[in-house]
Amino acid sequence: MKILILDTSPIRRGAQVFVADLGRRWKEMGHDVRKVYLYEGDKKGKRVSLDEGDMVMPFSAHSFFEKFPTVQPGLLKRLREVVEEFQPDVLLLNGSRTLKYGAFLKRSGKTDLVMVSRIIDNPEYWNPKRITKAYYKNWVIPALDGAVGVSRASLAAMKRHYGFTKPSRVIHRCFDERKFMDAPRKVKARSQLGLDIKDEVILFLGSFSAQKRPDRFLEVVQLLSKSRPRLKALMVGDGALYPRYQKQLEESPYILHFGYQSDVSPFLSAADILVLTSDTEGLPGVVLEAAYFGVPAVSTLVGGIEECLHDEVSGYLVDEDHINQFCDKINHLFDFPEKQKLMGIRAKNIVSETFDLQKAAGHFIDFFTEVINDSRQ
Repeated sequence: MKILILDTSPIRRGAQVFVADLGRRWKEMGHDVRKVYLYEGDKKGKRVSLDEGDMVMPFSAHSFFEKFPTVQPGLLKRLREVVEEFQPDVLLLNGSRTLKYGAFLKRSGKTDLVMVSRIIDNPEYWNPKRITKAYYKNWVIPALDGAVGVSRASLAAMKRHYGFTKPSRVIHRCFDERKFMDAPRKVKARSQLGLDIKDEVILFLGSFSAQKRPDRFLEVVQLLSKSRPRLKALMVGDGALYPRYQKQLEESPYILHFGYQSDVSPFLSAADILVLTSDTEGLPGVVLEAAYFGVPAVSTLVGGIEECLHDEVSGYLVDEDHINQFCDKINHLFDFPEKQKLMGIRAKNIVSETFDLQKAAGHFIDFFTEVINDSRQ
């Protein structure tokens, strides 16, 4: 099967890393796969590695044409040329602005495309305005032939928000565990990071963005530090909001900030508890990765989190703004280390049984085949 993946830019974020890993698995299975990125993005930022045949279009996401007529004519022309040259069996849209470009390609009448969108997060959170919702609901979304949700919650929100009724399937986000083959064990990881084996380590792993709510994590740290002198809070990541918190991070004796890291395995291995404070998620890959290391999570109850974190089994779920709930659950796990260990074992078992990348790759191919056959009838 010939698969063309349309993505936004080659920045190293969860959605981009997943489809890059997925594309490589498809190639290993014998499929012809290419990726096209709409925008160059930040050339100095952290980027996913490109495979043979991948393309990064020389366009900016900040062009006026992105607002009116909502697509850049030159970019659309280049995309048509790629599609006409490659002749893919299916075009996979990796969320965000790829949907509108896919819709214009489909509606141009010059290319016969089977298009499937990957629903990464909750559109009710990201696209609440009446005008843009109407644009997507009446113009963009009807051009799709199918949709894949990273979680049941994400797919249900998309159907609810846009009235989508075409073929759909939930294929959970996974990760390629092969990238952790050389990960250090806990004692070595802590030594590398300047931590003591007796430290009580919580981990924030993600971007400093409004969605991820680093402010909520810092409030939790502040409260916990009053009663836990061995507390260490690792914050791994950067982002637009980092300057707002830089001084606080530098002055706190409990917080260690490491910025963006291409290899997060030492931090996952060193942690006792992952703390996820987001306002919205599709299905957070960081919870899966932490579980692989036997690290339970305490997380806000958002998006598809319940599909990978089982409350009181492999971690704890709390209400978004209940800081005291976060603290209570974290304190409980530190006070009862055997329970913390048991939850970590259960988390690892859940990930091993349900979130296998090879199986997910096969599920995608099965769904693509179904959608292609439906389109020919």
